[in-house]
Amino acid sequence: MSQRQRNKSIEDILRVIELCRSIRLSSADPFEVDIKEKINILRKLLPEYKFLDELLLDAEALYQLSQIVKLQDEYIKRKAGSMYIDPLLIELKLRLLSKESLANAIVKSLHPIATLDQLSPRGLERAFIYWRDLQPLSERFKDERGITTQPGKIGVEELVTMRILSKEKFEDKLKAVEDELTKVSAGEWIDYYSFIDAGKYEEKVEKAYILAFLVTEGKAEIRIDPLSEKVYLRSSNIKLTSEPRSVAIPVGAE
Repeated sequence: MSQRQRNKSIEDILRVIELCRSIRLSSADPFEVDIKEKINILRKLLPEYKFLDELLLDAEALYQLSQIVKLQDEYIKRKAGSMYIDPLLIELKLRLLSKESLANAIVKSLHPIATLDQLSPRGLERAFIYWRDLQPLSERFKDERGITTQPGKIGVEELVTMRILSKEKFEDKLKAVEDELTKVSAGEWIDYYSFIDAGKYEEKVEKAYILAFLVTEGKAEIRIDPLSEKVYLRSSNIKLTSEPRSVAIPVGAE
């Protein structure tokens, strides 16, 4: 093995180690690590090792992978213990069921609150008339609710026009939040809610509002863990090549 190939092998091992450590320290989804793929990488490199430091790095990589497997095992046990059912798993099982099996499952799980001996032709007629003449939900209690409006969005130009905020003041706040995020994050993922947490509720909302502009401009990134539903944030400097996707993140009540 040439020196260049040896350096490449060491880099591959270090990448595996660093990936496992970052997953463990950030409490991210342990299933993001493809254990089989990483093991195959180490297996391919093993016959080429000639020095002790390479073997030690290989052992460290295996240890880190074993810790990820442990996290995966704990995750499955935790979800199983809380009777967690993945919606995708349910959908898959339903698709695999035959029509007869699906019908039998529905019949077994059906527990009607009324039986045939409690109904009468007159009662069925009254029930039919009631449901037939029942107004849709959008029309019920309309007078009591009054006029409702759909949620919308407001940008900086609207705020300036309404004299709620000056453009110079907004740009100063934008720069201050960007500098703070760069210092706190340093390119690493941090908890979104911890970053926007402020002394007053109004300040928290304002900070979240300004962060939305940084994300749109590519100066910040947001990642949502689909399993834990935790929201992560980090500073960035990427050039957006497509239309940004809108994501609603609740700030919380006062």
